[in-house]
Amino acid sequence: MKPLKRITSTIEREWLLGIVTGTKKIEYRERKPYWDKRLENGKLPTPFELRLLNGMRRPVPEATVRIDKITRSAREYELHIGKILGVKHLPKSTNVKRRRPRSSR
Repeated sequence: MKPLKRITSTIEREWLLGIVTGTKKIEYRERKPYWDKRLENGKLPTPFELRLLNGMRRPVPEATVRIDKITRSAREYELHIGKILGVKHLPKSTNVKRRRPRSSR
Protein backbone atom coordinates (compact mmCIF):
# COMPACT_ATOMS: atom_id res chain seq x y z
CA MET A 1 0.00 0.00 0.00
CA LYS A 2 1.25 3.47 -0.90
CA PRO A 3 2.10 5.81 2.00
CA LEU A 4 -0.43 8.61 2.44
CA LYS A 5 0.47 12.25 1.94
CA ARG A 6 0.59 14.29 5.15
CA ILE A 7 -0.32 17.82 6.22
CA THR A 8 0.68 19.18 9.63
CA SER A 9 -1.36 21.83 11.43
CA THR A 10 -1.98 23.21 14.90
CA ILE A 11 -5.05 22.63 17.02
CA GLU A 12 -6.34 23.79 20.40
CA ARG A 13 -6.19 21.26 23.23
CA GLU A 14 -9.99 21.08 23.63
CA TRP A 15 -10.46 19.97 20.03
CA LEU A 16 -7.48 17.60 20.10
CA LEU A 17 -8.96 15.83 23.11
CA GLY A 18 -12.33 15.58 21.35
CA ILE A 19 -10.69 13.87 18.39
CA VAL A 20 -8.71 11.47 20.58
CA THR A 21 -11.79 10.46 22.59
CA GLY A 22 -13.82 9.95 19.43
CA THR A 23 -16.45 12.63 20.14
CA LYS A 24 -15.20 14.94 17.37
CA LYS A 25 -15.49 13.32 13.94
CA ILE A 26 -14.98 16.40 11.73
CA GLU A 27 -12.18 18.95 11.87
CA TYR A 28 -13.11 22.38 10.52
CA ARG A 29 -10.69 24.76 8.80
CA GLU A 30 -11.57 28.27 7.70
CA ARG A 31 -11.29 28.87 3.97
CA LYS A 32 -8.13 30.90 3.54
CA PRO A 33 -5.49 30.93 0.80
CA TYR A 34 -3.31 28.52 2.83
CA TRP A 35 -5.99 25.81 2.91
CA ASP A 36 -7.33 26.61 -0.57
CA LYS A 37 -3.87 25.96 -2.01
CA ARG A 38 -3.55 22.59 -0.27
CA LEU A 39 -7.06 21.18 -0.53
CA GLU A 40 -8.38 22.44 -3.87
CA ASN A 41 -7.78 21.12 -7.38
CA GLY A 42 -6.97 17.56 -6.32
CA LYS A 43 -3.47 18.45 -5.11
CA LEU A 44 -4.08 16.35 -2.02
CA PRO A 45 -6.06 13.22 -2.83
CA THR A 46 -8.13 11.59 -0.10
CA PRO A 47 -7.39 9.74 2.02
CA PHE A 48 -4.46 11.65 3.53
CA GLU A 49 -2.89 12.04 6.97
CA LEU A 50 -3.49 15.13 9.08
CA ARG A 51 -0.98 15.61 11.89
CA LEU A 52 -2.40 17.89 14.59
CA LEU A 53 -0.07 19.58 17.09
CA ASN A 54 -1.11 21.37 20.27
CA GLY A 55 1.50 23.95 21.25
CA MET A 56 5.22 24.27 20.69
CA ARG A 57 6.79 23.38 24.02
CA ARG A 58 8.23 19.89 23.96
CA PRO A 59 6.91 17.30 24.29
CA VAL A 60 4.11 18.53 22.03
CA PRO A 61 0.77 16.70 22.37
CA GLU A 62 -0.18 15.43 18.92
CA ALA A 63 -2.55 13.18 17.04
CA THR A 64 -2.29 11.85 13.51
CA VAL A 65 -5.58 11.02 11.82
CA ARG A 66 -6.66 9.77 8.41
CA ILE A 67 -8.94 12.16 6.54
CA ASP A 68 -11.29 10.21 4.28
CA LYS A 69 -13.43 13.00 2.86
CA ILE A 70 -13.31 16.77 2.36
CA THR A 71 -16.44 18.88 1.99
CA ARG A 72 -16.54 22.64 1.71
CA SER A 73 -18.88 25.52 2.13
CA ALA A 74 -18.42 29.21 1.37
CA ARG A 75 -16.68 29.71 4.74
CA GLU A 76 -14.93 26.48 5.72
CA TYR A 77 -13.58 23.05 4.90
CA GLU A 78 -14.87 20.00 6.72
CA LEU A 79 -12.21 17.31 7.09
CA HIS A 80 -13.95 14.02 7.91
CA ILE A 81 -11.86 11.89 10.26
CA GLY A 82 -11.79 8.23 9.30
CA LYS A 83 -9.31 6.74 11.75
CA ILE A 84 -6.90 7.79 14.47
CA LEU A 85 -3.47 6.64 13.32
CA GLY A 86 -1.49 7.68 16.38
CA VAL A 87 -1.38 9.80 19.53
CA LYS A 88 1.77 11.07 21.24
CA HIS A 89 2.62 12.98 24.40
CA LEU A 90 -0.92 13.41 25.69
CA PRO A 91 -0.64 14.50 29.34
CA LYS A 92 -1.88 11.93 31.83
CA SER A 93 -3.57 14.72 33.79
CA THR A 94 -6.25 15.03 31.09
CA ASN A 95 -7.76 11.66 32.12
CA VAL A 96 -8.80 10.93 28.54
CA LYS A 97 -9.75 7.42 27.53
CA ARG A 98 -8.46 7.00 24.04
CA ARG A 99 -10.62 5.55 21.34
CA ARG A 100 -9.11 2.31 20.13
CA PRO A 101 -8.07 2.50 16.49
CA ARG A 102 -10.35 0.50 14.25
CA SER A 103 -8.70 -2.33 12.44
CA SER A 104 -8.28 -1.65 8.75
CA ARG A 105 -9.63 -4.31 6.44
